[in-house]
Order: sequence, then structure tokens, then C-alpha cells
Amino acid sequence: MSNTINFGIDLGTTNSLIAKYQSGKVEVFKNPVSLKETLPSVVAYRRERIIVGDKAREMVEKDPANVFSLFKRKMGTSEAFFVKNINEERTPIQLSATVMRELKNFVHSGEPIDSVVITIPASFDTIQSNATKKAGYEAGFSEVVLLQEPIAASLAFANRPENDNLLNGQWLVYDLGGGTFDVALVRFDEGEMRVIDHEGDNFLGGLDLDNLIIEKIIIPQLEKKGDFGNLMSEMRNADGRYNKLYYELRLKAEDAKIQLSNSPTAEIEFNIEDSTGEEHEIFQVIFKEQFEDVIREKIHYTIDMIETLLSKNNVLNADIQQIILIGGSTYIPLVKRLIQERLRISVNQNIDPTNAVAVGAAYYAGSKTKNPNAQKPQSSQNTEGGGASIGASSFNIKTAFQKTTQDREEYFTALITDAPQGMTYRIIRNDGGFDTGAQPLAQRISDMLPLMVNQLNIFTLKIFDPQGNSVLHGSETIEIVQGKFSLYGQPLPNDICIEVDDFDSNTTKLEVIFEKNSILPLKKTLVKSLSKTIAKGSDEALIINVLEGSRYASPAACLPLGIIEFKGKDLNMNLVKGSDVEIIIEVSESRDLKISTVLLMTDQEKGDVFSPSARHVNIEKLKTETLELLRFARRELPNLEYNEQYEIAARVSKAINELDGIYNQLKTLSENDVTDTRYQLEERKRKLAQTLDAALGDQKAESVKQEYFDQKRYTQHRIEQSENPTLRDRFERAVRNERDYLASNTVGIIKSKIREMQDIAWKVDQNDPVYLSSLYHYYASLEDYPDKKKAKHFMDIGEKALERKNYDELKSAIYGLYNLLPEEKRTEDKMKGTGLG
Repeated sequence: MSNTINFGIDLGTTNSLIAKYQSGKVEVFKNPVSLKETLPSVVAYRRERIIVGDKAREMVEKDPANVFSLFKRKMGTSEAFFVKNINEERTPIQLSATVMRELKNFVHSGEPIDSVVITIPASFDTIQSNATKKAGYEAGFSEVVLLQEPIAASLAFANRPENDNLLNGQWLVYDLGGGTFDVALVRFDEGEMRVIDHEGDNFLGGLDLDNLIIEKIIIPQLEKKGDFGNLMSEMRNADGRYNKLYYELRLKAEDAKIQLSNSPTAEIEFNIEDSTGEEHEIFQVIFKEQFEDVIREKIHYTIDMIETLLSKNNVLNADIQQIILIGGSTYIPLVKRLIQERLRISVNQNIDPTNAVAVGAAYYAGSKTKNPNAQKPQSSQNTEGGGASIGASSFNIKTAFQKTTQDREEYFTALITDAPQGMTYRIIRNDGGFDTGAQPLAQRISDMLPLMVNQLNIFTLKIFDPQGNSVLHGSETIEIVQGKFSLYGQPLPNDICIEVDDFDSNTTKLEVIFEKNSILPLKKTLVKSLSKTIAKGSDEALIINVLEGSRYASPAACLPLGIIEFKGKDLNMNLVKGSDVEIIIEVSESRDLKISTVLLMTDQEKGDVFSPSARHVNIEKLKTETLELLRFARRELPNLEYNEQYEIAARVSKAINELDGIYNQLKTLSENDVTDTRYQLEERKRKLAQTLDAALGDQKAESVKQEYFDQKRYTQHRIEQSENPTLRDRFERAVRNERDYLASNTVGIIKSKIREMQDIAWKVDQNDPVYLSSLYHYYASLEDYPDKKKAKHFMDIGEKALERKNYDELKSAIYGLYNLLPEEKRTEDKMKGTGLG
């Protein structure tokens, strides 16, 4: 039995596939009934029977209440689908598991599949990824490895022999599937593939094009023929009069879309009863020009994302060798035409866009060693391609080698523990072209294995005792494919951050732990200081909150992944401000998050593994959040215009218009809405929150820069008056890299420089009799000291110090008065915060 995973599944929104890697090649399995590679991702319930695929899809028109599709779009949500025939609910995870169980029947060899690679969109967040993984476990797999779809497609393209001369430089992978869109920037270099960056939208795909046919072409014609009330609303509402028609039209629109990809017209027929009870037989011809007009804006939106991707990575269109098109929606001719017109980059369609992801998943699966401890806490293991642990009666061997390579020879190594003295090993290539001969078995062995070009190379590793007898049960196989591309690693789709207190703004902010596009798996140890004292037994708490999103966004605009909390009642002693907490954060290749924390002062520990797989979007809450964002943006806009910051004002104004549109849609959206509109709107709201964060962050940075230059002038002036060479050196060091940190627009860094210059100025001021005298008189003039007797005591000291010109005593009086002030006069209002500085 192979020790590599080998099986790959493309779990698609509209269609799913399963493939297997074997002997350097990939086989995409076919449905034993229809003999098609694709299985429609549709599940139907008919009495005691569960039907999956084409037959289930055919039942949509007859019994839509018991037929379910497009559930991948709701993966990672708390949504559930009520199945009338069984009087139960099914989640997107359960329905996806049903599809994958059906795919197992495609494997004609009948072999058990315990490990599998499942593909996900590159823009899937951690919750959506975890939901996909959970579906794999529910389908009966003991080990599930996730792979991003653009990576899979790139592997499929790169490992085709006819593409060998194209494999250099940078590509774009454009993936427009049934439910999601991704574009990835990929770099090929010396047999290794790297994903540099990506953009995407989890709620843009063929389904949205189908809905445009319904909304923009069919319904306007339908409304001319009779009175149907609020037709679109009644179709989308689960309890609406025309809800069944919605499913029927969605199916017909999908068929029309496919037909219009190859034909100038498509025909749609259906019956509908209007509000008066009159039956209408509808026959409508849809022209390709109509179809292209209504989808053009969506396709341009995908190209906008390509331009954003290239711009933020400083890549010119001329630097891109080609764009690889995958996903069933790329069959639409307009997609290729608009991409070429706008980008002037060569488009390549020489792989099958429907099975490329499954093929690439299988190639990747062929390079991944099975984890014998799958579904248990994972220990450190070899991740360098192939490898195995072989048990003998008294020793163990762990091997490591690359399963795929462009090189003519491959490095092989093995670690041996507890092996008796006098043993030997031998590696033989199965064609007889290479043999190491018998060599001593040491604690570590290594060899360079010569490879035959463009084919699978199989080697046998044998271990012998001092008498020359084989000590293993059979032989260990080493399989290496020469001429295939290997993957450098999977990139992290978004920043992973921790929430910390920000006393400059009296709120919290994000501090990046792992940057977007870092290669998984990841691990980091942080040591943070507490920003407040947490008394034993109190209601105060230290909160370690890890989020996914942009480091430049506010915590509210990001996705919470895991929280560990130390409450006052949990403590065995007071936790003092300034003491340290050690935080170890790990993210696995399949996006499990593990957090371990230690309070170094109290020696208390907490830890957990977080795999959140569902989030709920409440329409009322979403309306409130959207309205708050609108109010915030509208408050800021007049200030921007008054200060003539017109570029930032334009960005904020555009965001206001989009938020207005979202809010208006939410006002008419029912909690019973059967579409995924609420998730689309929540996604757009989150992105607009990030846009506002960035735009107003720039505006805030400009304000802080002005504060910086004011402080710089003051500090420079004070240093010139003091003629203190030590302070002059400190000042010059503080402003040495001024151009870089001002250009970064990072408010925190600029403020830290302001504080540094304030400290330098104070060092001058505290030795200036004029400054100290004026500061003393200011504090002596205040009347709101709670302890007036003590205040008078320090005032007496100050008056005598002024008479004697003893400025050290005067400083003591100033400090004493300051510390007697009410706390709200000395510091800004306390914030709740996280407790992490």
C-alpha cells in the first residue's frame, strides 16, 4: 500500500471530481453510470433515498423543496437547509460530505480511501476552510489536506509535457467557477512553483451570471405579460408564492448560459400564473448580445482584481507570460475577449478548465506523505516531499526525499534510531540501472539517486542483519517522478493578527503575527507585556484574541479565529502591569489554529486548538453595522473636504455610495431569503470597512505628520538653546530615517518618534528654570485637588524653592502636585482593552 495520499477531490460549487496519482500519471475517475468525469454537486431526498448528481439535478423542477445545490457558497456559515421529505435540516457540511461519499463510488478499483486532498478557493477564510475539512471527515476520510484551487490548476498545467517550453517567469491563474472567483500570481523557477499573491471573491461565479439572466432578461419581459406583484422578492423568499419558479428558472438560466457560449441564441420555456389566476405560457429567446451586456460588468470586476493584484506586487502586464483560464465559466467567450482587450496578455486555454483542479489536486496528493496520526494532535514530522517510518523489531527508520523534481538526481536521506551494530542497507533502482551496493547502516544515511528523465523512478530500500538476512517485512519503495513541478508551499490568504491595546487612540489595534502570503505551516512565539494590573478575584480579564484579516483594518473589520481569556477569578495571585505573557501561535497547513499561553508571573498556562467551521450572519445586526459605518463615513467626509484632502474624500464618498446600496438591499431582504445574498453583502461590508480604515488611516497619518513636524521644530529649538551634545546626538538618531517612516504612513511608528522627541525636549526643559517656574505656577493655580492639605504642603515647598532658586526642590513640588490630581486629569479615560500592551 502506498504511503502517499494520491487521491485528490475538486469539491466544486456546481460540479465535483475525484482523481488519483499513480506512477507519475493522473487518472480522473468517471461516474460508472453516466461515464462523465463530473458529478453535479446536487443532493436530493426522495423518501428513504438520497440521490446525488445528474438525477438529483433533474428533480429540481419537480421537487425543489427537497433538492439542494450551490451549498458550497454557504460553507462556513450557520445556515441549514430544511428537507421536507425527512423533516430534518442539513448543513452545507453534511451536503458536501454526501457529495464526497458519492465520489468514492467513482473509484473503480474499490480500494479504501483513508486520506485525501480537497481543494478550496484561494480566498476561503479559515472558517470556510475548516468547514470544508470537517465535511471531508464526515465523508469518512481520516486525513484531510486542503489545497488552494489556483495552485492545483497550476500544477495540472505545469505537469503537462507539451507545456515544458512555457514554464518560466510569472503567470496569472484566472479561476471563474460556478460559485467563486480567484486570480493568483504564480512564479515558476527551476522546477519549483510559488504562489506570490492572490485576489478573489467567494461570492462571484457562474451562479451570479445565471441570476443576472433571471433578473435582467427574463423578469423584465415577464412583467410585461401580467401582474406578478413583487416578483423577484417572491421568488427569493422561501415562503414566497414564486419560490419554486426561482429554482426552475435558475436551472434554465444555467442551461441557457452554457448554450450561449457556443450559439447566438438560447430558448427558455415555462408556465406561470399571475396575481389574477391567469396562466401564462412563456417562450423567450435570449440573444448572446443580451447575455453579454448583462454580465459585462461582472467580468470587468474580475479584471479590476487582476489589475489590483499586479499593482500591489509592482508587476507590469508585460512581465506576465500568460494567463491560464480555469473554471467552467471561462468557457464564455466574452471572458477571454475582455481579458485580452484590457490586459494585452496572452491567454492560454490548453487544459480542460473543468478537471484541471482535480488533476492538480492528485499531483499534489502524490507528493504528500500520509500522516499515521491523522485527526490526533500532530507532532513535528517530515514535510519535504516523500518519506516513511518503517518499523522493525528493534529500530525505526524515517526517510525523506522529494516526490517530484526537475533535477536529474535526487537527494535521499534517512534517520535510524536504535539499530543494532553490524547492519547494512542497499538501494536498487527497479530497472537495474542503479545499485548502491551494501553499505553500513549508520544513525544517518544519505545517497544521491540518479533518475531516468520524464518518468517515474522506483527504488527499493532493503535492510539486512549482520548475517545478510532481510530484517523488514518486504521492501520499502521510494517513488520519484522526474520532470514534474513541485510546490514551494501554500501561502496564507490573509494576515493573522493579535489584538492589543492602543493608548494613543484609547482603543485597540491589530498587530500582525503572520503576514499574508507567508508559507504554511507557521509558528511564532510572542512575549507581550500586560498593559494593566488584573487583581485576583476581580472581573477584569486578559484577552488573547487572534483574528484574520488585514493588519491595517480595525479589529471589528476582521474575522475572529480564537480567544483565550484569563479572568481575575482564575488567577492564583495579582497579575501586575508590565509582567510578561508568553504566547505561542501555530497555524497548520490545513489552517488549524493552536494557541498556547503562559503567564510568566503566576506560572499559569492555557491553550486550545481552534477550528471554527461556521459563522452566522444576522440581517438586523448587519443592517446596524452597515448603518454605523455609514454614519462614521458621513461624519468624516466634511472634515476631509474642508481640509482639501480631495483624493481621500473621493474614496470615502465612493464607500458611502456602496454602503448606501448595501443598506437599501438589506432593508428589503427577508430573514427567509433562500439565496446567499446576506453573505455577499456581509463580505462587501467587511471590505468597505477595510477601505474606510485605509482611507481615513491615510488622513490620520497626515494629521500625525503635522504633529510630528511641530514637535520636531520645538525639540530642535530647545536643543539649540541647551547646547547639550548628548541630546543633540539622540535627536539626530531619532530623525535619521525620517523619509522612510513618514512614507510608510504608519501612525504608530510616527507617534513613537513624536514621543521620542518629546522625551528629548523634556530632558532640556527640566533643566530650564523659566520652563520649570511656569509649569509650577500652572499646577499651583489648579483648584481640583482632592487632598487640599497635601497640595498646600507641596505649594509651600515650591514657593520656598523659587525663593532659593533650588530647581531640584521645585521639580519635587511639581511631581507632588501632579500626582495629587484626580486620575481623569492625569490620564485619558481608561479603556477596557485586551490587557496586552
